[in-house]
Amino acid sequence: MTFAPPAVRSSREEEAFELQLLLKSGILDKAPNLRHFLEYVAEQYFAGNDDQVKEYSIAVQALHRPPQFDPQSDAIVRVTAHALREKLERYYAGEGANHLIQIRLPVGKYLLHFERKEQVSQPPVESLPALEAPVPNAPVTRRPLRMILMGVAVTGAAALVLWGVVHLKHRQTGTAATSESFAPTTAARPDPESTVPAMTARDRAMRIRFGSASKPYVDTAGLIWSSDHYCKGGTTFAHPGHEIQGTDDPALFQEGREGKFQCRIPVPPGAYQLQLLFADTSGDKEGTRQVVLSINNTATAALDIVDEAGGNDILVGKVYAGIHPMSDGAIHLDFISDGSFVSAAELTPSESDRELPLRMVAGPVIFHDNQENTWLPERFFLGGRRTFHPDNLPQVANAKLFQWERYGHFHYLIPVIADKEYRVKLYFFEGWFGKSNGAPGGVGSRVFDVYCNGTSLLKNFDILREHDNSPLVITTDHVKPTAHGMLELSFTPVKNYALIDAIEIEPED
Repeated sequence: MTFAPPAVRSSREEEAFELQLLLKSGILDKAPNLRHFLEYVAEQYFAGNDDQVKEYSIAVQALHRPPQFDPQSDAIVRVTAHALREKLERYYAGEGANHLIQIRLPVGKYLLHFERKEQVSQPPVESLPALEAPVPNAPVTRRPLRMILMGVAVTGAAALVLWGVVHLKHRQTGTAATSESFAPTTAARPDPESTVPAMTARDRAMRIRFGSASKPYVDTAGLIWSSDHYCKGGTTFAHPGHEIQGTDDPALFQEGREGKFQCRIPVPPGAYQLQLLFADTSGDKEGTRQVVLSINNTATAALDIVDEAGGNDILVGKVYAGIHPMSDGAIHLDFISDGSFVSAAELTPSESDRELPLRMVAGPVIFHDNQENTWLPERFFLGGRRTFHPDNLPQVANAKLFQWERYGHFHYLIPVIADKEYRVKLYFFEGWFGKSNGAPGGVGSRVFDVYCNGTSLLKNFDILREHDNSPLVITTDHVKPTAHGMLELSFTPVKNYALIDAIEIEPED
C-alpha cells in the first residue's frame, strides 16, 4: 500500500517529507551508526529539544555507548558526525540536488539544518514508497521519532506524516555494519581551549603546527597541535582549499613556515624521535622547493618533497631518531635554504636512540592495546576508501584494531630511516564475505597482492583461505626502504577489493 502526499504542506511537513526521502534513498542502509545518529538528532529537532543534543547524549542514546562514555577518549561522535556530513553533501550533490528542502549538519555542530532552495523545484512525486514490514525483535529506544513527526501534522497532512514515520518505528539498533565507504577529512572538533586532549602517559608526543595560526589545532583523533612560537625567521604561508591526500586533517597541512628560519624547541633531557610532516601546496616548478635543514647543528640530506610524494598536495613524513636537547635544553632545527618549508612536527620521547615502532590503525582514531602500545590514526594513505564496522568485531583481545578498514586499490608512503631494515606486520580481518558475516561468498571471494617498494610480500592472498573468519597477522622480516627512507606498501586487487585493518612497522636493529 502507498500513500500520496498532500498537495500543500507546511514547512515542518516539508522537512519531515525530505527526511523520509533521504532515509528511503538507501544511502544509509549499510551504515547503521550514521542512520542512528541522523534519527536521533532529527527526533530532537522535531521535538524542539535542540538544547539536549550533546556529544554525550548522542553517544549513549544513538550510538549505544555505555553510560561511562568519555568523549575525550572515544571520538565516535565526532567521527560519525563527519561521516554523516559527507553523506549528506554527496546525496545533495547527486540524487537530491533538485530537492526543495536539503538537510545539512553544519561543521562543528550536531544540530540539523533544513535549507530551502528557493531557485529549484522539487520533482513531482506520484506516490511514496511502500511501507516496510516490521523487523522481528527490533529493540526500541527512547520516544520514537514517529510520535514526534506526527505532532508536526496539520489539517490535510496526516497521510504524509503517517508514511513518513512508520519506517522509523521499525528501525534496528546495533545492526552489524558491512562494507560502506567514507573518507573523513575534517571532523567536528572540540574547542582547543576548553577540551583536554585525548592523550595519556602512553602518548607523550609534542605536536607542533607551523604557520600563522595562533591557537592550537585539535585533529580528528582529538590530539592537540600547538602553534610554532618556538620559531623565528622565514615567512608563514596558507593555501586553504587544497585537498591534502594522506590525512584526515587537511587544514593542518594547508599552511606552514617557509624560507630560512630557526626553531628552538625546549624539552626535558632524554632521547627523542622527530617526525617532520610536509605537503607541498605551492605548485612551484620542479626543484624549486628543496628543503635543506640541520638538526642540532648537524646537516641532514636535502629533501625534495614533490619528488618523494610523487606530486603536490600529498602528505610526506621524514623520521629522525636519537635526538637529544643541546646544552640550552632545546632541540635546534635550522632551515637554511630559500626553498625550505614545513607544515608540522612531532617530537616523541624514546627509551633509547633506537627508532620507535610505528603502529597505525586504518581509521582516524587512537587505540591503546592491552600491551600498553599506542596505535596512531591512519596517515600517508593514497587511494582506496574506508569503512567502519564496530558492531562486527572478532571475539579476540584488542578487537578494536579491526573496527576500521581501508579497502580498494591503495598504497601507503610510510617514512622510516633509509639505511635500516624493518619487520612489517599487516593486520587483516574479513568483515564482509563469509557466512559468519551474513554475506555470500567465502574462500576465493577476495584475493589481492601486497607489495613493498615493488617487491612482493603477499601474492594471491586470500584472508579466508589462510584463516577462516578470524583475525590474521602476516609478518615479513628484513624489509628494506627506498633510498629516500620510504616503505611504499601497495595493495592491488586480484578479485574484489584489497583491504587492511592495521599496520605495524618495527626496526630490526
